[in-house]
Amino acid sequence: MKKLILTGIGFILAMGLTFAQQGSPEDAAAKATTELVQKLHLNDEQKTAVSTILLDQVKAEQTIVKDTGSSAQAKSEALNKLQTEVDTKVSQLLTEDQKSLYQKVITERPAKAVPTAAEPTKTESGQ
Repeated sequence: MKKLILTGIGFILAMGLTFAQQGSPEDAAAKATTELVQKLHLNDEQKTAVSTILLDQVKAEQTIVKDTGSSAQAKSEALNKLQTEVDTKVSQLLTEDQKSLYQKVITERPAKAVPTAAEPTKTESGQ
């Protein structure tokens, strides 16, 4: 009985940590903005504009990922297109020196994975 209770508590704690990591769009945009301010040495005007662009991006990404009517490939393509648009908008705000630094940030950026629903196995689909 103790093992069952401890397992249940462990599961609840794990789920709590999972949901705690998600955060708000504002938090995600603020974190990304802070990183760019440090890497690109943005001035206050640039920081404000970049923050707005990144907040819009995070909200758009959430909409794309939550779209249950789209395939994983369609979501991936939409996310890539969105990222390209954001990169263009941010680049337009930068000086030439900052643009070269931003290109480095872009090349070092990890690819975003699209969360996918589990595909049904052969036994689940009746085959």
